[in-house]
Amino acid sequence: MDTYITVTGNLVADPKVRTVANGQTVADLRIASNSRRFDRDAGEFKDGDPLYIGVSCWRTLALNVYSSLRKGDSVVVQGKLLYKEYDDKDGVHRNVYSIDATSIGPDLARWPVDVRRPSRPAETEPATAAIEEATSAVPLGSDPVAA
Repeated sequence: MDTYITVTGNLVADPKVRTVANGQTVADLRIASNSRRFDRDAGEFKDGDPLYIGVSCWRTLALNVYSSLRKGDSVVVQGKLLYKEYDDKDGVHRNVYSIDATSIGPDLARWPVDVRRPSRPAETEPATAAIEEATSAVPLGSDPVAA
């Protein structure tokens, strides 16, 4: 059974992109996330222990992450939680969690972004006419359900 999680945090370094043996593109990044709570006794906010977690994303998501995000950016990552055990080169047993991302985006609670949408091929006349007809029936800014 797969476990999916959502983590918000900041990139600790610029994403790195590479091509694997089968020709697919993968981007690797690392984020830091920590909780913050108000300590009533001290009258101030206290930071919790940070979580550092590696994130991998594939194909188009990898290219978009690489071209859009930089070190320090606040992000929201959603994906499959992965767990791996191994012995490092010194023989020390290690446990590592990572996320295989299905989506990554800027955290709009932290900063605004300008969305750059790809251009689309020209639509055919019937589709354009149908869209114009449907949108002209409802005045801009009105509730289409109430209209």
